[in-house]
Amino acid sequence: MKRDLGSRLSALRGSGEIKTGRQMAEDLEKAAREDLFPGEGREEKTAYGPCYLREIRFPLDHKHGGSTLAGFLSCFGPELALAARDEKLCDFNPGASIFLDIETTGLSGGTGTWAFLIGLGWAEGHHFILRQYFLRRPGEERAILSHLNNSLSGYQALITFNGKQFDLPLIRTRQTIAGFNPAEPGQHLDLLQCARTLWRKRLASRSLRSIEETLLELKRTGDIPGAEIPEVYFNYLRRGETGLLKKVFHHNVLDILSMVTLLERVYRTAAGQLAKHPAEALALGSLCLESGRSSEGIEYLREASSHFPDPLAEEAALKLSLHFKRQGRWQEAIKIWKEAAANNPLSIPALVELAKYYEHKEGRFQTALELTEKALPLARTNQNGFSGGSREFNTRGLMHRRDRLNRRLGS
Repeated sequence: MKRDLGSRLSALRGSGEIKTGRQMAEDLEKAAREDLFPGEGREEKTAYGPCYLREIRFPLDHKHGGSTLAGFLSCFGPELALAARDEKLCDFNPGASIFLDIETTGLSGGTGTWAFLIGLGWAEGHHFILRQYFLRRPGEERAILSHLNNSLSGYQALITFNGKQFDLPLIRTRQTIAGFNPAEPGQHLDLLQCARTLWRKRLASRSLRSIEETLLELKRTGDIPGAEIPEVYFNYLRRGETGLLKKVFHHNVLDILSMVTLLERVYRTAAGQLAKHPAEALALGSLCLESGRSSEGIEYLREASSHFPDPLAEEAALKLSLHFKRQGRWQEAIKIWKEAAANNPLSIPALVELAKYYEHKEGRFQTALELTEKALPLARTNQNGFSGGSREFNTRGLMHRRDRLNRRLGS
């Protein structure tokens, strides 16, 4: 029996169906020596040993989804600073910027996670250059990080998608472990933050895949799911498997190209160059008011509020009325509240704001009480979602207002 089992194991080893540790190490060494992408890949020498990188050149008129890559070169600072809520980006220069996206051995980050594929992209002449650093073996990490630092050091701005929360902290961790001081551009434009600001009320998901399909006219086919990528790399380390690994490289390429066209979409949306969806007009109105661009903010909010009965129209109108209220432009605010109450009898905010005005500005306590009594049953039945939110709009707050008005009326 033992002899039969030994014979079978020997046969399996001979056929390659199972491998010893030495055989697996030899396979990995062979895979590491091979050029995964002949004509595109090369080995670079550094003070810390060799590192492998791949470079692809795309003409700037290359079309990705509904746009060409060249579009991002017209995206300059102020509008991007608005969308990103970051004044440091006011002098953003796309020609002095570099895109970054990484593939990792896990999604949790931390000291045990490697960035095994680091993609960079930048404009150079009439082309967009896309470079991918690949960690063929763990011992080459310092060489890659050293070369990466040199590549990043010449740029003014870094562009990522969720890079502030994931990509950059992970790279900093790996650089610290390797004993390097991180070399980072002074500006960082995180496109996920822009997407959340501009499209939070338009898109159910602000994932890159969702944005590609809904805004960038792009649908990926045959792409490897992100959740499968760590295991593909581990299979490469264990057995030297490279078949699926090439899909990971392609996935990274698509991510970076989509960031390029997304940058143009963010810029054109923030600059008001596209037909404005009510959600975008509401977002831009809020951003402009927040940044002191009042006249633009008012126009955007007027645009958003004109789309009644879209639920966003009422929200935009209320935001505009509150701006007028803060500015002491009472007649304009009152007009909005009356129109909102007329268009939507269930509008608790409009009723409450009118009640507050009549109570505190005109002393018309009976009118204020009638408006409060009208709002109370709406809050109790949560007719339009405001109950339980601001104290002014929930049942307890309205009952407190009603009792105060009754006291003032001597009831």
